[in-house]
Order: sequence, then structure tokens, then C-alpha cells
Amino acid sequence: FDEHFSYAKLCQALRYLLRGPDCLLVGTNRDNRLPLEGGSAIPGTGCLVKAVETAAEREAFIVGKPNRYIFDCVASEFDIDPARTIMVGDRLDTDILMGNTCGLTTLLTLTGVSTLEEVRGHQESDCPARQSLVPDYYVDSIADLLPALED
Repeated sequence: FDEHFSYAKLCQALRYLLRGPDCLLVGTNRDNRLPLEGGSAIPGTGCLVKAVETAAEREAFIVGKPNRYIFDCVASEFDIDPARTIMVGDRLDTDILMGNTCGLTTLLTLTGVSTLEEVRGHQESDCPARQSLVPDYYVDSIADLLPALED
């Protein structure tokens, strides 16, 4: 994420990437938009990744959600049992998809990007790709979890 992304920085990235195929193009995520309070939003890191990909004419390796790469790194370092792990997030296409891909229980919070209407649409679909976006549970707000954590 770079609030000061510029054409000059894009040119520099392209110069590095044109030096050779061994120069890796790695992105953190493809989130195109980050929600703000009141329904507003700002461009997400995915917009910057897409700009570099377009200029370089190659695709970035995404290490963050929904790619399981980051989960595998954390799980190997901390010996995480997927059956005892829950993925909590507000995006079906990143948080919930990664959780389902990694065999985690998934919980969608409805305070961010994705809506319950989207979940229902995916549930009713016969498409396996859409089914992989369905969370196990949902809550209106992450604050709804606080009473459960106190027990």
C-alpha cells in the first residue's frame, strides 16, 4: 500500500522487472477497494498491483489472501491445526475463500465489503467456485463476538 504511488515509481518498478525474469513480482493482495465508514472507500493495493502488472506484462505472485501461501507459512511456523482455527473477515473473495481453501472454519463480518445477499446468491449457485465463497457463519459486527470470548 503506497499513498504516494506515482508514475515515477511505476517506471522504476518496470525498470527493475525488465532487468530479467529472476526479478520477482510479488503482491500482497488484489483488493481493489478498501471500505471506509459511511459507505465511502479508497483504492486498495490491488489497483497498484494491477498497474505494475500491466506495465510489466506479467502477473504478480500474490502472497496474501486468498492465496494459501501465507497461511501455509504461518501454519508451519506455529504448528496451527486447521480444524481448530477460524478465519474471520469481511470479504468473501479473499478472507472467506482463503479460509475455505485452507480447511478452516469461516466467519463473515457484515461490516465491510461483502453482504448477506451475496452469500445467499453463492449458496444457491451450483457453481463450485461460488460455493467456495460461502462462510460457515456470519455476524453483523465483530463486536458481536466479544461476549463469546468472555466465556
